[in-house]
Amino acid sequence: MRSLVLFFCFSLSPVFSAAVSFDVSAVRPGPVKASETGELISVEWNDKGGRSWQADFSLNPAMPLIAKIGPKNGKAVMEGASPIYDCEVGKRRGGWDEFFDFPPSHPEGTRRFLGVFKLTGASAKTIGDRLQLTFDGLTMGPFAGKIAFTIFPGSQLIQQEALVTTQEPDTAFFYNAGVRTRSAADVGEVMNAQVSHYDTAGQVQTVRSTGPERIPLKVRHRALSLRTDGGALVAFPPPHQYFMPRDFTSNMGFAWHSAWRGFASIGIKQHPDDNWRFYPWMNAPPGTEQRLSVFYLLSDRDAGDALASVLPYTHGDRFPKLDGFKTLASHWHFNFTVQAMQNGMDWTPPFKPVLKQMGVDAALIMDFHGDGHPGSLEDIRLKELEAMHKASRSQSDSEFLIIPGEEANVWLGGHYCLVFPKPVYWFMKRPPGKELKAADPRFGTVWHTGSAEDLFNLIKSEGGYVYQAHPRTKSSKGYPDKIRETDYFKSEHFIGAGWKAMPADLSSPRLGERAFKTIDDANNWGARKLFMGEADVFQIDSTHELYAHMNVNYVRIPKLPAYDNYGDILKAVAAGDSFITTGEILLPEVKITPDSPHRITLSAKVSWTFPLRMMEVVWGNGSGTFHKIISLEDTPEMSARSFDAKIDAPGWTWARFAVWDVAGNGAFTQPVWSDGKRAIRP
Repeated sequence: MRSLVLFFCFSLSPVFSAAVSFDVSAVRPGPVKASETGELISVEWNDKGGRSWQADFSLNPAMPLIAKIGPKNGKAVMEGASPIYDCEVGKRRGGWDEFFDFPPSHPEGTRRFLGVFKLTGASAKTIGDRLQLTFDGLTMGPFAGKIAFTIFPGSQLIQQEALVTTQEPDTAFFYNAGVRTRSAADVGEVMNAQVSHYDTAGQVQTVRSTGPERIPLKVRHRALSLRTDGGALVAFPPPHQYFMPRDFTSNMGFAWHSAWRGFASIGIKQHPDDNWRFYPWMNAPPGTEQRLSVFYLLSDRDAGDALASVLPYTHGDRFPKLDGFKTLASHWHFNFTVQAMQNGMDWTPPFKPVLKQMGVDAALIMDFHGDGHPGSLEDIRLKELEAMHKASRSQSDSEFLIIPGEEANVWLGGHYCLVFPKPVYWFMKRPPGKELKAADPRFGTVWHTGSAEDLFNLIKSEGGYVYQAHPRTKSSKGYPDKIRETDYFKSEHFIGAGWKAMPADLSSPRLGERAFKTIDDANNWGARKLFMGEADVFQIDSTHELYAHMNVNYVRIPKLPAYDNYGDILKAVAAGDSFITTGEILLPEVKITPDSPHRITLSAKVSWTFPLRMMEVVWGNGSGTFHKIISLEDTPEMSARSFDAKIDAPGWTWARFAVWDVAGNGAFTQPVWSDGKRAIRP
């Protein structure tokens, strides 16, 4: 059952309603200035080019919250505008980390609520060099809170957030957001509002918005630009944080527009259903403040120029080249081998040009996960392994490397990704009386595994690497905890666990908390384990919203190895010579060294796009995990800087470093150990 609850908010108050109070006690002198004049809050700041901008917000509950925003003494880009929020709410089952969930299938169904905003109070505070304004009076079904705007000096970027909390247990939700602004192009019911976007082929398209319905658009780069009398307004979501974990990356249309009777609206949207049995939505644990964010880029230029100005925030959805590093993206279920056997080894799979265009140098694929014959004891199993290597070799070159692997999921516990540095032929079963390994005239040594001990012997003998896929969720729920005392988990061949932004919880400034906790715990067990950034999605093509679900491993290696030497990049990963990023933040050089048994010295070079929020040194002493958070809320957008710090860390045994921005994007290093030794390798 799915019930629909709509709240429509309109005011019968006279336009001369009393203005609410405005608290400025937390405002400090800085590059963003706020003042109160009558019923208006005026905020002034300069953009990167030194031009002055002004945003006026109304303190009158009967008036639109955003009076106007634009260049000072120029035409307003946004005028008479109101934030828009709505959400759909359901119930979680299986705990907050459960992926195999779908709230619409819950017996209680789901509920939809429109955000209702009635201004009751306002305040401003300085955060670093930024100014955040908050406006009390937002309710949205089980959520209550306020609307916030953050102004960033040296930028035309504004972040709008609904800061809301619920006390209901087991709440799953998603939200849609945007803004409704006056449109000078519209007269009465004759609408001429124009919105521009990149279509899924990357071409700029402009369409008219001609009615009150929210029209969804499948756009590239997640951005939509509205032409206004003073220029253009672009709306776009946090590029990764907004997107709930899925098995697929199809572009369902995550932007919307509408126009009616002198007002035009644009925003971002989610979908309750992706026609798949697993779609767990976002988590809202009771009492946590969820930050429902949307970004606006304001421009006094045309809509096309404004749209192009958004691209640098994600490097155009591309992982940029970095001297001394190659990019490795792991855990893809492309059904590559079976298709290559059907289409020929020279067939170019659709994922190859997509990943190359995104700046991925190497893809670690996990074939035979629902395709092929992985459990067979017949020759078809060996022929498919042979074909996987032939196809991977055929499609690898000096600019792109396909590394063959499997999500094998037998004997060791949970789901895991297994890769060998060379062709290895093996069966996942061992019939009674069958030898562990035997010689075959075509395939050489062939292994039959019938236990964890058998498989571990195979992995050791052939120099393989294993990492726990999606730890503590999906079919790895309870792992690697259940195998922490096994010889194979403790070995250097079991390098660690996968990291992915899953589940979604907008109360955290980070992504992927589940995976962080897993590896932090493992290192407190004394296991010396690492992260492997993983995508864990199925078929992709050029029309997909892939970047939102991506992360990548930047592996320190001088050049991309030839196919016969792809083990070199695996060896570097197993040694901890990598960092992981969602793409917006890069860590070209980080050194974490012991200053003493109780102190850490940090030296880091960092580059970024969105304004930063914080950096942190995370460390453990064998019994607990600790975070030293250092605010970076005085950093400008599109910049780079070196950071040095000394961190008190009594009894530390391991540590890692991470940086996070205001959109939830992040980059983090592999753990290092206080004894100066690196992660062990075979």
